[in-house]
Amino acid sequence: MRTTIASPAFWALLALLAPACGDNPKQPPAEETAATEPAVGSIAIDFSIEPGKRVGGIRADASESDVENLYGADQVQFRSVYIGEGESQPGVAVFPNTPNELEIVWDIAAATGKPEFIRASKEGTAWHTVQGVTVGTTLEELERINGGPFSIYGFGWDYGGLVTDWQGGKLRPYLIVALTPGKPELVGPEVSGDRAFSSGDPHIRAIEPRVGSMVITFER
Repeated sequence: MRTTIASPAFWALLALLAPACGDNPKQPPAEETAATEPAVGSIAIDFSIEPGKRVGGIRADASESDVENLYGADQVQFRSVYIGEGESQPGVAVFPNTPNELEIVWDIAAATGKPEFIRASKEGTAWHTVQGVTVGTTLEELERINGGPFSIYGFGWDYGGLVTDWQGGKLRPYLIVALTPGKPELVGPEVSGDRAFSSGDPHIRAIEPRVGSMVITFER
């Protein structure tokens, strides 16, 4: 069974990955603090992700107060979350301005809604799926985890590097990733544009793509 991501829900999610996909993202730069692990008293933090089910302790029915209870109100910051093409939406950041930052977009509003999307996109993050996918995972490792090649969009446009189809592999559509080129100077017309490529394409492999952003959605 093919695990295609090209569904209406998928297209609604495209914008959330735009900061990682584009060559020149429009997202306003955040003020980064020192790259330290978040400290929430003596609570051990679970940084594992089960796509479709949970991100750490955040589940499909989690509320704003649930998130604050999990990680501490001082680790949850209200913000306007950039969702691509100049648009933003109210949301929150967990562990804001650290490598372990998560951005949550709510289905209604932070005070009353449930998490619709959760994004991790910081270099050096501890967040990882139970299969081992994280920001920085290489294309080859992603293939190994998936159990085979997958389809991605060409680079050099708003949704460049977005995985569009896991091609029947082990990874599921609740995990949406965008790859970023490790060697951007090698990105040329042979790997660019609004068209799908196999991850096994030698021209794609030559630019050494890696995961630049992960969006996690939930089973409903």
